[in-house]
Amino acid sequence: MGIQRHQVVIAALLIVGGLGYLFFTGMQGNMVFYYTVGEVLEQRDTLAGRPLRIAGKVVPGTIEKSPSNYLDVRFVIHEGDERVPVEFHGTVPDTLVDDSDAVVQGRLGDDGIFRATEVQAKCPSKYETETDYAKYREAGVAIPIDDLR
Repeated sequence: MGIQRHQVVIAALLIVGGLGYLFFTGMQGNMVFYYTVGEVLEQRDTLAGRPLRIAGKVVPGTIEKSPSNYLDVRFVIHEGDERVPVEFHGTVPDTLVDDSDAVVQGRLGDDGIFRATEVQAKCPSKYETETDYAKYREAGVAIPIDDLR
């Protein structure tokens, strides 16, 4: 007794469908959505507890490191007048300074505090204009290329 052609097609479709289902359900658990500070505050109730990324600027004077271990860090990111407090346990990049652009990944708590599992900060020197470098040269911080020859 041989296997009929339609049984093979049905079995192949079931296997492909099962693999597709596993792929998409597995991807949903690993997806992290990217939001601005304003979007997070607008959707606070629906975003609480979900993994997400928030982009904003560090509010000057808000970076606090625990004096006992220097690994517990608190700061606030903002977009205009809207602010989100952030807590993080770990080593933060040296580029995390006042007014730096930051992207934090983690979960927003019901209390409105974002508990980050990852913190990234952009290097501000990448965005400085040529006139910014000119004022450093005038102050003697940088040596003009012509002086090195």
